[in-house]
Amino acid sequence: MTWYIDQGPESDVIISSRVRLARNLNGFPFPHRMDNKQAKEAADLIIQAFFREEPEIKRQYVIVDLETMSQEDRLALAEKRLISDDLAENGLNHRAIISLDESVSIMINEEDHIRIQSMQSGLNLHEAFDSALRMAGRLDTILDLSHCERYGYLTACPTNTGTGMRASVMAHLPGLGLGGRIKSTVEGLQKLNFAVRGRYGEHSKSQGNLFQISNQLTLGISEADLINDLQSMLQQLIEQERQARQELYRQQRPIIEDRVMRAYGILTAARLMSTQEAEQLLSDLRLGISLELICSVNHSDINRIEATIGPASIQKTKGRLMSPDERDQERAAVIRSLLDKKTKNKSDSQTAD
Repeated sequence: MTWYIDQGPESDVIISSRVRLARNLNGFPFPHRMDNKQAKEAADLIIQAFFREEPEIKRQYVIVDLETMSQEDRLALAEKRLISDDLAENGLNHRAIISLDESVSIMINEEDHIRIQSMQSGLNLHEAFDSALRMAGRLDTILDLSHCERYGYLTACPTNTGTGMRASVMAHLPGLGLGGRIKSTVEGLQKLNFAVRGRYGEHSKSQGNLFQISNQLTLGISEADLINDLQSMLQQLIEQERQARQELYRQQRPIIEDRVMRAYGILTAARLMSTQEAEQLLSDLRLGISLELICSVNHSDINRIEATIGPASIQKTKGRLMSPDERDQERAAVIRSLLDKKTKNKSDSQTAD
């Protein structure tokens, strides 16, 4: 079962948590300076160190050679955040190791030789960190990693040097957004040394009121302190968002109810749906779920839908390249099918009761 099907803690606001650890090999240039021979040697070393001769690990993880995959398959992995956009682009010996439940992925020869990421549903930073650290430990015991006592782990980008860690969450903030308070909230978080980006990280824009919030500091502070600082800030942000939703609903009840019900109606009936429109309507549906205006669908259902409707994911499912209009038609059909199934299951359950 994939990790995002679960409903984790505080999932009405925090959709997912992710911890990423960057590591590099001594004796090799950083990936952007490697030739093909060096890139292959580094990738082979990392994969061998991770799997060793352990059958159980081999049953739990798969190796993905991105050079042999189609562009649509690579982009589909990026849409699910299993790999970065940079790794999805053509590069020397770009590979990944991905767990079957998709909660852990190890990107090889991206900006750094090794980027380990662990994802959990809801606000689950400590569990994501523990998982990523276990994977890093498997490699650290065998590989000669770039580390010095003064600076910590050395990375291709100086902003990652130190812990090499980026801890982040995907936050859904419609209350602050619709209430006109998102700009001041983002500015406040940036002053506290937290980075706020769009859904797909650096250089991406926020869509569907989704924001990726992460630590900026990596040097001179421990991983545990970074996690605790982020966790503490997020607890405050969660309360602010929940209060903003309730205040918005009290002040604009007919407008909010209309917005939610229109979203549900369009999603269950539309025959054409762009990615951007789907993300906004699903955001409105998430808001309706948190306000208990929609009961037939939960947050895990929305996560499942969002994981299947990206342009590349749609084409991968159909097994062929599609025009934008064809993708919009298929996206609408996928959303209708998933929502109709949930509504039918809910109705059948109520009838049985």
